[in-house]
Amino acid sequence: MNRCIYVVDDQPAVLDTAVLILRTLNAQWDVAGFTDPLAALAAVRERAPDLILSDQLMPGMQGSQLLEQVRNLAPGSIRIIMSGYVSLNKLTLITSAHQYIAKPFDVAKLREVVQRSFAAQEQVLNKGLQTLATSLRSIPSLPQVHHSLLAEIQDDSSASSVIARLVGEDAGLTVKVLQLANSPLFGKGYLITSPIDAVMCLGTEMLAAIVLSQSLFRHYESLVHAELDLPRIWHHCWETAYLAQQLCREKKLPHKSAEEAFLAGLLHEAGRFILIDNFAAQYQAACQAARQARSPLTPRLREAFNTTPSQITAYVMELWGMPSSVIAAIALQDDPQREPGGAFSLASALYVADHIACRNSPPDSFPVEAWNTEYLQTIGCQDDIADWETITFPSGSRDD
Repeated sequence: MNRCIYVVDDQPAVLDTAVLILRTLNAQWDVAGFTDPLAALAAVRERAPDLILSDQLMPGMQGSQLLEQVRNLAPGSIRIIMSGYVSLNKLTLITSAHQYIAKPFDVAKLREVVQRSFAAQEQVLNKGLQTLATSLRSIPSLPQVHHSLLAEIQDDSSASSVIARLVGEDAGLTVKVLQLANSPLFGKGYLITSPIDAVMCLGTEMLAAIVLSQSLFRHYESLVHAELDLPRIWHHCWETAYLAQQLCREKKLPHKSAEEAFLAGLLHEAGRFILIDNFAAQYQAACQAARQARSPLTPRLREAFNTTPSQITAYVMELWGMPSSVIAAIALQDDPQREPGGAFSLASALYVADHIACRNSPPDSFPVEAWNTEYLQTIGCQDDIADWETITFPSGSRDD
């Protein structure tokens, strides 16, 4: 495909390297570089790019300011910000970019980010989601600490001390990880007081899921909306994650499926935040319609946006490069029968766990959607629901 890509960086050496990498990646891509943000804006007015990659710190205009103007001029363009280490608190202020890439970057990392962005865009089949995705002003970036933690896991799964240090650099995250490690959900029966002990207790994959979910919820701490109750949604996500993991184990799915079910449960409500952040008034109107009809919220959101929070979450997870099985499980929540095979799967575990958690720990005050009994019969677990509903979520594990 003949893609158009713009790169903006006031450092010629960095700019030339990025442009060369992208041209080498695909000879059909039309890649142009700009050291002047104003020149880049002029080019956007002439031809809207498929993707624009901008440095954050530039004289005269910051990258976030440039991308905000690009959002208005070319809302369909994928917008990526580049910068050196940015703390999570500062990163949350950059709402004009879809993604963030740390500098210095290597060839593989730049290639991964760009290819993943285009893949996410191409895999959006729902026309309503296509329209909505291109108009999103703010999508949370995959946090820097999670980038670093995943790199350590991939390089050396036994690097517990390094991973503990990364967690320890964030005081708020340290407190939460220690709290969870000592909770009935994960506790080992003795007091855990250091990040490295928490890593040993939780395991690196579960710790990565916790770090990511904590960063996501922290990103929206300042978001105020009448229909948003963060503690309530947090409780629901934790119960969903725990139940999904337990169901995978009970059905003897692979260990990796249980870990990924836990991650999917923690993240599956991200689309709700994104809708409220970007379309507060429309979201409020959908809530009012649901109350008037005394119906679940998701059908009203589908009417308002021609897509659902689950589809939006899956789109963001695709941008972030989350495991394909996690993305598929979240995407299937609204219509699980679309999954081929007819057997109990990770997607089944998430669907069942979410429905049970909606009854025990609902994320909002709307009626709960009815079970898809045909789907439950297809995967052969319609007789298991009553027993699964009795699974006890450990008390004290949801404390904020």
